[in-house]
Amino acid sequence: MDAKNKKEIYKEFGISDPSEFFEDQDDKEQLRQEMLARITASRHAHMQSANKKGISKKLMMSMAAAISFILLSAGILFYYNSHFKANDFVIVKVPMGKTQLVTLPDGSTVWLNAASTLKYPKKFGAKRIVYLEDGEGFFNVVHNEKVPFIVESSSLKTFVLGTSFIVKSYKSLSTASVSVVTGKVAVSDHQKQISVLIPNQEVVYNKVTRKPKTLTTKAVEKTEWNNGKVNLNGVYFEEAVLAVENAYGVKIDYDKEIFKNCQNTFNINAKQSLEETLDLIAMIQGITYKIKEKEVLITGNGCN
Repeated sequence: MDAKNKKEIYKEFGISDPSEFFEDQDDKEQLRQEMLARITASRHAHMQSANKKGISKKLMMSMAAAISFILLSAGILFYYNSHFKANDFVIVKVPMGKTQLVTLPDGSTVWLNAASTLKYPKKFGAKRIVYLEDGEGFFNVVHNEKVPFIVESSSLKTFVLGTSFIVKSYKSLSTASVSVVTGKVAVSDHQKQISVLIPNQEVVYNKVTRKPKTLTTKAVEKTEWNNGKVNLNGVYFEEAVLAVENAYGVKIDYDKEIFKNCQNTFNINAKQSLEETLDLIAMIQGITYKIKEKEVLITGNGCN
């Protein structure tokens, strides 16, 4: 994407400073460390200068104490700022086998899938930023051109003004994705690559290769898990297994290397028992399974 097209996209989404869109917590921490290093270096330089000028040892010690006090105060201030900021957030954790509807401070809603964690501020400011720390969420965002809405996950950052979309970012999966139901969204990874999606488009991001792929999809079908239905279309085995774990609240053990190239298409309905769903997978994939309480062992020949 050339600079002209990027500029037009930024303008459309109301991004006045592109650096804000790609703001990263690691960058902030690096900046803090650099500032502390500069202060420490400045202290050392002042001490050397004072020594050359023949300033008394007592005065030098007083200067060192004063500088140390400033550094200590800065550290304490940073700690308390971080502490109070943490207290200004709400953290929602959804257990396996459950889903949960969350209403955000601006009236926007998020359906969280099983085994998901969402963090958001008690009150939005100049930006509406929420953090999908793990899992999957179906976002329905209240339109506000003056206050952009941003979803940050481990691999992707999604920027909207008002729309509905799904962000899937489970830590256990090798891919992350964003699918658009209505409106338009801008998506980036942490390397400042940007994509713009319209309804029934999704971007699938490979965490290993760091390469995105844009696909056509039936996005609304991807939201039906909040009604007890999971539609899996050509997904890799790891994603199919995760869907079963989340739907039934079980832990599945299998050889990831053997099954890594297997792709499956099937549906899960809340009315089906775990055994019925596993029988369906067995028929499609040729697996065998054993159930012991809340644990399932899957074996088979996998795929070449």
